[in-house]
Amino acid sequence: MKRILIILAAGVLVLHGFAFDCAAQSVSADSFEGWLEKYGAWDRLEQEYASESSSDAPDVILKRAEVYLNLNSPGKALEIIEMTPAFADNAYEIERLWLGGKAQRAMGDLNKAVLWFSQSASLTPDANTMIRRFKDEAGLEHVWMYVWLKRFWSFRANTTLSRDVQYEALKRIQSVGATVWGGSYWTTAGTALASQVHGQSPSPATGGVASMVSQADSDAIVKALALVSLENFEEAKVSVETLSRDEVRAFWRMVIDFLETGSLPSDLTVFDGGNYLKANAFWEGNLLAPYSVSRSQWLLGNPESGPWTSFRNNILSMPLDDANRAIDNELGSMLISEQTGALLGSFKFALALANGDFITSANAWNKTDKRMLPLALQLAGAMRFKDNLNNLLPENQAEAIKVHPILTALCSAGGYEVNADEAPFWISAPADKITPLSQRDWPMDKLLLLASWQQEFLKSPTEDLAKRSAYLFDDTAFGIESTLYLADQAVRLNQLQLGAFYLNSIKADTLGPAQKMKWYDVKLRLELETGREDAALETYRQMAASSEAIPVMTRLRMALLFQQKRDFVTARDQLLAIWASRDTITTTLQAETLFWLGEGEQGMQNTEKALDYYLQLAWKYPQENIWALTAMYRASLIYEKQGKYDTAKRLLNTVVSRADRKEQREAAKARIDAIDKKMGKGGQTPTTGGSTLVYPF
Repeated sequence: MKRILIILAAGVLVLHGFAFDCAAQSVSADSFEGWLEKYGAWDRLEQEYASESSSDAPDVILKRAEVYLNLNSPGKALEIIEMTPAFADNAYEIERLWLGGKAQRAMGDLNKAVLWFSQSASLTPDANTMIRRFKDEAGLEHVWMYVWLKRFWSFRANTTLSRDVQYEALKRIQSVGATVWGGSYWTTAGTALASQVHGQSPSPATGGVASMVSQADSDAIVKALALVSLENFEEAKVSVETLSRDEVRAFWRMVIDFLETGSLPSDLTVFDGGNYLKANAFWEGNLLAPYSVSRSQWLLGNPESGPWTSFRNNILSMPLDDANRAIDNELGSMLISEQTGALLGSFKFALALANGDFITSANAWNKTDKRMLPLALQLAGAMRFKDNLNNLLPENQAEAIKVHPILTALCSAGGYEVNADEAPFWISAPADKITPLSQRDWPMDKLLLLASWQQEFLKSPTEDLAKRSAYLFDDTAFGIESTLYLADQAVRLNQLQLGAFYLNSIKADTLGPAQKMKWYDVKLRLELETGREDAALETYRQMAASSEAIPVMTRLRMALLFQQKRDFVTARDQLLAIWASRDTITTTLQAETLFWLGEGEQGMQNTEKALDYYLQLAWKYPQENIWALTAMYRASLIYEKQGKYDTAKRLLNTVVSRADRKEQREAAKARIDAIDKKMGKGGQTPTTGGSTLVYPF
């Protein structure tokens, strides 16, 4: 029963894998099944197993599930596995659970995969056999580490009744990790988990970090956050200008700018001199990405409500005592709702903080429902009164998981260290030390790990690193960027189902303009590759309606689609847009653009204009052989049709002499022969020089 509860408690996560070899399921190489397996005819092999009279036998059921894994149909494999009750025979049940883990992994649910694998391990009588199987499963060590870490981050934000179940699952995963792979990571993981359970208080800041944010600085940040909650951004910026350190001042100014506009800072060099890795990572990874589209959760009241905005601005224009009296008068009314009363109480709390009245605000903080406050006031209160974040996180677990790392990082940036297992926010270290810091000293630190992987990804993006980042940092801009990279690579490799999986895992409506354009670009190519041209046209319309620049190759693809649909005018517009920015593209792409411009004009029967494009291409880009020679061939056809045989033959002779492909040479020779026949035997004219003058008599 406990196993079922743990599996049911699992969330939805990311990646994929392959099927394994099982000695208990092997088939004779001399049998038809063995022959089919040898040649990978998995579809026929499944039919053979399904038609056997003993199709309900455990070994046949497991064989069918494994075949579906080999067919890359993990959903079918999982359906067979889950519909089969637990086997009484321990050996078969171990295999059933292991195959279930592989199917879950292939479907992208790493969390459930790890739990299925764990159940299989718990039934395996021989530890060495279990360890060998785990180590033989490709990439499982990293999967195990990052599932544990993501669940641990979630566990830290969990205040619900499911916390005990989550703890048991974490302890089991950590125990398997320590047994199979061992090492300092799993020792640190066990210590971190124990500290969360036993309520260990945060360790003091080290290495001179405490001096980065004095109490006066922290108070100024608290005031600024209270002003932000009231949308008084200018006064908030004035408050942070009093901070004593340039880096801290710049960071909080960036926070206020983001909460006002949703825009990320364009220059982070202020953090380079002091090697403030986490400050850089906070913005480069964009931990605030969930609020790029709307910051309303940070603000008091409804920013779109005219009456509220008018009332708030009126109160803010008063002296503090008058403002408090006005709010008290409203609170004393018998007509206000409970919701309005809570809003007015929060307003009074914000005013007290904004004016540095920490005595009044402390009383209000202790009486208020902290979970109902906007995020800016939650953050200000937690920093000022050193409150446990679990006392103010939303009861909705998904929301709590989203906001916890943001509040943790910002509390730390304001001088309040929340987690003992994370480095202080203002830790200073050279960039080349980030990997040992994140892997050895602070392996539970989300920002340090993000910074380390991002640095690695910028140097050399790989599929493996992108998968890890997309899974572990799915709630950050870096994680989204990694997922977009995976989607792009999958579509390029024609792995269209996988590309769709990655695209569908991204919430497009939360993306900023630049990432939204990348998402559109991959989506459009996926639609074109799957033959959904109308959907691609709609996607392109949405891209064109945005303010972001459309990628050149996307314009070119769509221009060719418009030409195929005989919408030559729209195609020409797209090609001319590419040509207008030709200085920014390669000469190969310049030549190709001219070629398709020529093709479009010819499609509209504008042969003279087409000829202009073909000849300009052949003259200007002779090094782009395939485009230049094809253009010369097209131009020769136009001249031939016009009866200008000499010019046509000169162009064709060049094609014959320079063509790399036999087919192109043969086609050009055939046209030359055809022209010779039109001119009559002996009517050939020199291929170079000579007059075009014709005498009728």
